[in-house]
Amino acid sequence: MKTESAGTLVKFLKLQENLHGAESTQVGKVLARLAAVHVENNNYADAEPLLQRALRIEESSASPDPSFISDIAKQINRLDFKQEDKGDSLESLKVSTDRTPAFLPMLEPLTRAAENSAVSDSSSSAHARIDPLDNAIKDWQLQIRRIKQNSGNDSTAVADALTKLADLYCRREQLNEMEPLLIEALRIRESICGSTHLSVSTDLKNLGRLYYFKQRFDLAEPLLKRAMSIREAALGPYHSYVADVAEWYARLLKKTDRLAEAAVMDALVDESRTKYGSDWEKFRAAGTRAVEAGNMLEAQAMWLAALDESADFRFDDPRLSTTLECLAEIYWTRGKYDKAEPLCKQILQISETLLGSEHTDVALAANNLALLCERQGKHAEAAILYQQALGIGEKFLGREHPDVINIRESHGKARHMAQKQIEQKLQGRWNRSGWWKAYQSEEK
Repeated sequence: MKTESAGTLVKFLKLQENLHGAESTQVGKVLARLAAVHVENNNYADAEPLLQRALRIEESSASPDPSFISDIAKQINRLDFKQEDKGDSLESLKVSTDRTPAFLPMLEPLTRAAENSAVSDSSSSAHARIDPLDNAIKDWQLQIRRIKQNSGNDSTAVADALTKLADLYCRREQLNEMEPLLIEALRIRESICGSTHLSVSTDLKNLGRLYYFKQRFDLAEPLLKRAMSIREAALGPYHSYVADVAEWYARLLKKTDRLAEAAVMDALVDESRTKYGSDWEKFRAAGTRAVEAGNMLEAQAMWLAALDESADFRFDDPRLSTTLECLAEIYWTRGKYDKAEPLCKQILQISETLLGSEHTDVALAANNLALLCERQGKHAEAAILYQQALGIGEKFLGREHPDVINIRESHGKARHMAQKQIEQKLQGRWNRSGWWKAYQSEEK
């Protein structure tokens, strides 16, 4: 469904006021739609008076609609909670995955195709409109069932898929649906990686933030504290990834009126990001903004600067992986495959070391590197990498999964092209050899 513009709705509102009166239920419905547009654009101050007016109109009408009143009241409550702290918008709840981005066409998020698909408004009824997220959610539910059938109920691939599904529900603000998914992802990751593994801290952070937004601070606090403790032990107390969790813990302390403790936590965050921080975060932010603005040359410069800052990072520092991945994606976009290749080789090495040889992120990294090799005519190297991705994909997704079929086809094509390259080289050597010249002389 196409998003309505605020300008169009303002004109429609005036029309309804002229036709039905300023206090009509028709006006109330338009006010609610206009408020929804402002909320989507994070203009909470503009949305609130519209919702309050819509609520007052409906409550004063001759035949008030209880469901409409309830819905508006819920929206106002959510709005109040969002405006208490501008940093607490549900956008900031977006689920973290710490996964290698699928910036090359393998295991591309199913939501991208769904979100980019043209959705026609074939009926004036709201019930007839298709929500692209519905299709994405169904696709990931099916994906989870497939992975469980092929690799069992407890695997990191299942945990990753559960996290992705939770993120889709997050976009719908369906917090209750997110909860069991994030709990299960945490349980699986702890059972496989151990309770103190760095990746577990991400699941703890996700679940902790969810409970924060549900105002279950008693459940959120121990999760955020555990996440902080794991990251401090692995990365040191002043690492930016520790500060990310500490910032949420400080918000929680403020919500529970422990202002003195919150001040201490805020001071830790500030100290981490200023005195003990580097310029990496500044370059990351500038690079991200440049990409969003479509300025790839500026983005490349910023991420190259971030790569220089990453020179002293440990190989398992998440900032290093982020830098390599974002810079490689920029090079891929600009067609600089030779420059992207060494970065993707490093990403693959880091993934294999940290996650093991049979992790789905390793398959993704291998496939990315294979595509780069293929674009440069290195078909033999590409075939080997496709074979690696294919083995992992078949194990976790099954032989008939569409992504696995695509990898198998790419593998077959790379092998065929590699064979042709070998034959051409041999033919060239034969043509240049003395034996061939002698043979030609005899023929004459």
